[in-house]
Amino acid sequence: MSMMEKMMSGMMKPEDMPKMMDSMMDNMFSKMSAEDRIQFVSEMMPKCLNTIFSEIDSDAKQNLAKEMINKMMNIFKDQLKTDNE
Repeated sequence: MSMMEKMMSGMMKPEDMPKMMDSMMDNMFSKMSAEDRIQFVSEMMPKCLNTIFSEIDSDAKQNLAKEMINKMMNIFKDQLKTDNE
């Protein structure tokens, strides 16, 4: 039974979700061109974040926003350093 079938049938445990999502994302991105990856991030990330934020309370929004700002800033800084070296 595939991961997707397990998830849809309710057989997947919540703790298995991160591993399954990592596998799905790796598979999806490995088949995309650089332009497709850029377009995906530019268009889908804001949609995903808006959906997540719309369904959580104010404190959770604040915590998530702070956490994501720091993570994203570090990723972008690392990429800028790599490109400038």
